[in-house]
Amino acid sequence: MEPILPTDDIEMSLSDDQQPNTWAEPPARLAARFYRKSTARRKSSANSSRRSSLSSIHSHSSALSSHGGPHSSHVAQHLRRASIIESRKARLADRAAHAEQVRLRAAAAKASQRNAYSEEKSLAAQAAREKLLADIAARCEEEVRRAKKIAEETKEKKAAELAKLKEEMAGKFAEAARRKSLYQQGLRRPRSGSLAAVEEKKAAPVILKRSNRTYAAKIIQRAWRLHQRRKAIGNFAELQINLARTREASFEDLTRLLATERTTTTTTALLKLTGILDGVQDETESVRIFLSSYMIVAHPVQALSHGGNDPQEQQLVGKAKSLVESFESYFQKVLASPHLTSVPSTKDHLAFSFNDFCSTFDAWKSQDLNVLIDIMVNSFVNLDLILQATKNDHAGHVGDDYLDAVRQEQIKLLARLKRLAGPEAALTRVRLAVRKARKQYAAEKRQKEIKQVPRATTPSAETISSTQGTLITPPSTPRSDAREQSPKTSSITDSLGQIMTVLPSNREIAHEIQVNGTFEVQQRPWTDARKDLMDSLQTSMRNSMQDGSGQATTRWTHAMAVLIREKLINLVSPRHPLYDRIDGFLDPTLITQQCRNGMFSYNSFFETIAKIISQICSPGRDDAIAAFSSSKGDTIERLFELINIIDLMTLDHINFQFRVAAQSVAERGHEHEIVSFERDLQDGVHSLERTKLWWTNAKASVSSANLNGNTIYVRGLVDLVFRNAHLEYRDFPETLQLDYIRMLKLRAHVFQAIATSSILLTTKIRLRRNRESLWTKDAERLMALNYLTTGIERVVSLVASSHIMPESTKEGVSNFVGRVLPPAAAAAQHAELAERDRQDAIHSQTTYDPSKLDDTRNESEDIFTEQIASFLLKSLREHVFARLSATGTTERVRTTTGAAEFLARIGMPEFLEEVNRMVALLEKIRAVDLKAHGRWYDQVADDVTTTA
Repeated sequence: MEPILPTDDIEMSLSDDQQPNTWAEPPARLAARFYRKSTARRKSSANSSRRSSLSSIHSHSSALSSHGGPHSSHVAQHLRRASIIESRKARLADRAAHAEQVRLRAAAAKASQRNAYSEEKSLAAQAAREKLLADIAARCEEEVRRAKKIAEETKEKKAAELAKLKEEMAGKFAEAARRKSLYQQGLRRPRSGSLAAVEEKKAAPVILKRSNRTYAAKIIQRAWRLHQRRKAIGNFAELQINLARTREASFEDLTRLLATERTTTTTTALLKLTGILDGVQDETESVRIFLSSYMIVAHPVQALSHGGNDPQEQQLVGKAKSLVESFESYFQKVLASPHLTSVPSTKDHLAFSFNDFCSTFDAWKSQDLNVLIDIMVNSFVNLDLILQATKNDHAGHVGDDYLDAVRQEQIKLLARLKRLAGPEAALTRVRLAVRKARKQYAAEKRQKEIKQVPRATTPSAETISSTQGTLITPPSTPRSDAREQSPKTSSITDSLGQIMTVLPSNREIAHEIQVNGTFEVQQRPWTDARKDLMDSLQTSMRNSMQDGSGQATTRWTHAMAVLIREKLINLVSPRHPLYDRIDGFLDPTLITQQCRNGMFSYNSFFETIAKIISQICSPGRDDAIAAFSSSKGDTIERLFELINIIDLMTLDHINFQFRVAAQSVAERGHEHEIVSFERDLQDGVHSLERTKLWWTNAKASVSSANLNGNTIYVRGLVDLVFRNAHLEYRDFPETLQLDYIRMLKLRAHVFQAIATSSILLTTKIRLRRNRESLWTKDAERLMALNYLTTGIERVVSLVASSHIMPESTKEGVSNFVGRVLPPAAAAAQHAELAERDRQDAIHSQTTYDPSKLDDTRNESEDIFTEQIASFLLKSLREHVFARLSATGTTERVRTTTGAAEFLARIGMPEFLEEVNRMVALLEKIRAVDLKAHGRWYDQVADDVTTTA
């Protein structure tokens, strides 16, 4: 039997000058002991460089040559090795079976525990939670502070222990790494010596290797690690996450891919192989940050607030690109050679890029986090102001479920703030913001509630109770008794009375009180027509007195006395102590006789009348009366100044009566409006044609999914104010004709807010600032301007005074202001002209016709053509529509709470309070209008549905 020689090993051990067949073959019985059969020989492995090396062959041959034994010993070794392997396999199988049993028991326990929960337990848990919340709310502040202090001390102690433990572990790891490196360096030298020995010594071609359990375990572990490494690399390669594919995919698809659990698990396994997750506490967060680098590089416009234009965002994009390139370079190398355990240069560069990107990402995230915290704090303050405004409403106007929903939203916001900013920091910021907002709210409320109550007015309980049942009829402009005056004197009195403020109709006053509970009649605006009237009266009176005609002077003085007497008599009751004094001092007959006899003195008259009116005027007029008493100017000028003071006193008296009757008017004023509107329809003053057209257009703008009466009405109401188109009087329904001027003013205010916000947003973009950052002071200064009289340079200078900008940026902002300022100014001019025409119609006792103003205006004046302004106006319109059309309590609270976040997202974070006031005013208009004209809206809706 010919022996089967190990050809490869023999060739490796032969020298160059020796032939393979120069030595004698041993007998068959001896060859069987030294050589293995070809079927039992171990195949060479390309992956095992250790077994294939020359040094290993030499060591094997050396060991066998020096420790050669009988064949039985060799067989026993193989049997022991096989027994060890079998026992290890058995143990591994037992462990796997045990782990499977544990897993099955855990799953069964979890399923049984889940099925054990019943409705009674959930109710009990809810009750326990409510009880716990009540107990927590009832705790003493001192106990809470003590608990917080103990918790902080425990937290600091644990942090110190953890830091100490980390330091010790880091030292141990460093020492282990140092010993490992020394051990590896010590193993390298014998191998180099063995190579030389192989060349010098011609060993026998013996291949068998003596092995032990440790060596076998190392081989198995090495193969297992290589298998896991190949598996991790293959799984990540299957995801096809690379820079080219992420750029081709859409932002939504990429977001869904990176958010899957498979992606996170696979990436975590791969990053663990790279070693960049070593020492990281939250591996999931680090993996998400790593995956976000692909999203930032592939889609910076959608992922970042400024689309990568901000300097900090540009730095973040650069760091993300460097990280992605380093990772893909490393991944390509390990993908080509999975058995390579480390690529030192590439791996170090990858770890450096990852740490650098994490630092930049945390800095960018902290900036956005601060903006988000500010938005959430503003939302919390907004909800608190809602509670402050409605907590005293005990008449049933605000439901308890709405208040509970607001409180629940506050609890949710506070919990989110604690998670984002920390418990102490969140509570501190919320307390400061709420305290500041409440102080400002209280100050504004006190300022609004400063009642200009005349000293002569002492409303009794009977007067107040009587006003609760009937609507107040405001005093009309006093007229002189014709029996006491000659025709000339009567005409002079009428001329002087024209400079006094004339009240609107009772219908308009009742409607205004319903919409605005603190409505007050203001003094007639100082228009050119009034100025011309004052100048003509003063000139006529001065000419009459300078001519020396006693009869003309007597007529003027008599008319003055009659007018002042009627005004003051209306301010006091007959039981007032000053009533008889005023009646006697301002007796027209006595004053006429004094003038004819030359005994009347204007200085004495002014001094006496100043003392009288100082006792019956409101405290707010004391300064004006004191200035009148101390002035020693022209008699005619002092006379008209006295008439102006008495006009203000009359308005104070009327406004006080309005406040007394406000509650009664708010409850029953709609009855008067129903009667008046129905009478106008019957008399043919107007029809419902414009209302039908308005309802039809609003219905066409509402989707079929939300088609109901409330949604259609809200859409029509919002489009009147927030439409980016020319607005005319014929666009208003007949039911809203009393709100025409109010809605024009609201529209002008909306256009000013849109122009201001677009200017600030453009400036932020050009300066590469965060669009969600609050520029509250700039917004307040710009909103305080009158766009009718303000130029472009003034607006740009106000913005540039707070933010340094180069000349090119300033020029670009100036051009932008020149495009958005004219529409806002046109809307303001439209509202001002309409108000002026209305005031002139009231004082001239003529019918006000707003349609005449539409013929004199250009249809393209009050329309935004700039894209940013149009986008802001459209977004704001949809937001207001969503808030007004919300039906349920939860939906209303959700839209109100999300207002701050929505406005910040579109670039209007400074206008949260402005938008809240707009929504509140539209809600009040809707409530009053539907209360008075609800049945006509139902009629119009039925007609439109039937016609369609």
